[in-house]
Amino acid sequence: MRQKFIFTLLALLVSSSIVKSQNIENVSKEENKFVYSNSVKLFLGDSIYIEANNTSKMLSDFVKVNSIADSTKTISFKFTYDKFGSNNASVLKVSNPFSKVLSYKAKIRIAPGKRYSETSIMPVWGGIFGMEMWPYKIESIILYDFELKEQ
Repeated sequence: MRQKFIFTLLALLVSSSIVKSQNIENVSKEENKFVYSNSVKLFLGDSIYIEANNTSKMLSDFVKVNSIADSTKTISFKFTYDKFGSNNASVLKVSNPFSKVLSYKAKIRIAPGKRYSETSIMPVWGGIFGMEMWPYKIESIILYDFELKEQ
């Protein structure tokens, strides 16, 4: 009986996290609210500020704000498709206000109707910004699993 309860509980936890992930992936640009718990979804052309609390290693309590009121806890994100050299590229700029290295994971979707794919992301050193670039047009990006690590 106890084993059945534990199995049911695990199945419920796994299925609820899968549904949550799928919900973020299915949100259209028009419906996008940018922050989904501690994940961020951006479409090309989006530029936003997120305040986050630093709880030791993890970032929590993400809130989208209109401007930087507290520069010690506001991360800025800018996602564009710009000219780079003689070609165009999708560019993600992330500003890290914290003294520790900001690491996170990302999933990208290249075209409508396609699935999201994980992509590699370089961590952003404390107090500076980092840029990621892809040599093709990305429709949207989901950023998640934000962590702070020692430099």
